[in-house]
Amino acid sequence: MMSTPRRWFKLFAAGTLVSMLFAACGAVPASPSSSSATTAPVDVATTEPVDAGSTTQEPITLTIWAEGSLVPVLDGSAVTTSKLREMAKDQFEKEHPGVTVVLEDHGWDEVLRQNLTNALLGGTAPDVIVGENFFQQYAALDALIPLDDRLFDIKENLIPGTYQAAVYNGKIYGLAAMTGVFGFERNCEVIQDAGLNCDNPPQTWDDLLQQAKTITDKGAGNYYGYTLQGPVGFSVGGIFRVAVYLAQADASLCKDDCKEPFFDNPKAVPVLKFLRELNKSTPPGLTFNADEAQVYTQLFQNKSAYQIAGSWHTNWAKENKCPDCRYSPVPTPKDGHPASVIVGNVIYAVLKESKHPDLAAEWITFLQRDAFQDLIYPTVGRLPATRSALTKLKPNVSEADQAFIDVMLNSEDLQVLPQWQKNPQLIWTAYNDMLTKLFTTDTPVEQLMDEAQKAAIAATQ
Repeated sequence: MMSTPRRWFKLFAAGTLVSMLFAACGAVPASPSSSSATTAPVDVATTEPVDAGSTTQEPITLTIWAEGSLVPVLDGSAVTTSKLREMAKDQFEKEHPGVTVVLEDHGWDEVLRQNLTNALLGGTAPDVIVGENFFQQYAALDALIPLDDRLFDIKENLIPGTYQAAVYNGKIYGLAAMTGVFGFERNCEVIQDAGLNCDNPPQTWDDLLQQAKTITDKGAGNYYGYTLQGPVGFSVGGIFRVAVYLAQADASLCKDDCKEPFFDNPKAVPVLKFLRELNKSTPPGLTFNADEAQVYTQLFQNKSAYQIAGSWHTNWAKENKCPDCRYSPVPTPKDGHPASVIVGNVIYAVLKESKHPDLAAEWITFLQRDAFQDLIYPTVGRLPATRSALTKLKPNVSEADQAFIDVMLNSEDLQVLPQWQKNPQLIWTAYNDMLTKLFTTDTPVEQLMDEAQKAAIAATQ
């Protein structure tokens, strides 16, 4: 039998399991919760479980690699966020005498990927791992434990888009504890300076193009109509926002059960033509700025009128003293439909190498309880991941936050980015190269798509 280190080496070498998709966006991610595999189902509307939970015969340490808000802060800061951590750790340990929960922060993005690789190869992997958009690759190599049999009656309380990135062959391998979604943001001071009515945001792509051009013309170099984040290497920050428009037009980025790139999807032609035109209303040079914070704060500084925004933008706008920022659904194409993309989504999953797989699965479902979910927004400013928590939260937040909650609760099309199993960085580079040419040349869109598809397919060989 192959030793554990060698098996994990093969696992990672087999397809670049963890890629930059770990970072899909620059936003803070989330974590999952719910009832357990060995306890009776939990009423999500209550704080206490129906059953106190299983006990252990001897001390057990459950090691969890967690997103930052659940990890102890050594410098004494983040007092409010400790409430979220303490509730999770203290309550779980109370229900499982003899169990000590150890929460560790091993970074995010590329840092987390490297740390996880080292831990797996070194035989020091945790019981529970955290991430955003790489779980399908692990599941494909039989490295994770499916959670379907442990969801009991909570599945209807989950929002499918939040765990879609952890679904493989019809099975659910991870759940999100906190999450995010894209909406549409506007600076009313800029819009009104251009002579437009900010109470009536654009509803269609045609409306957006027309208003963006009008605002740019009226701004005469002082302000512009739209903030467009463009391509930077293999970064998917810009692709995330493009994916929203693609979803609205049913122009999928992948095919064959999302195993292969579909960059020459004919349905994407009008989307790319729309983006090419929209880019003309973006502040000069901003499209290719690699600093995402600089790109999107232009709107807060009265340099731009409209942009796609993540649900964390509501607090970000306040911190940057946006004079009058408001939110609404993303404008849709004439023959399209409302759609959005899940972002800032922290998923937890159980490694098959876990020493305590049943207990690890209990932890993940534990985090779906209202008692935990209800603390997410007030402590870390993120959106909870369950229907019950979002519904309860909605009447108590601003109209800005309500707009994003509406998308989470009511959108019939919440998507995630594809997870390429081989050379994902090269594949996303091919797409970004296409976007670069889209915004800097007059090359026909169809030709650019064909070139991108060939480059992407070559990367999978």
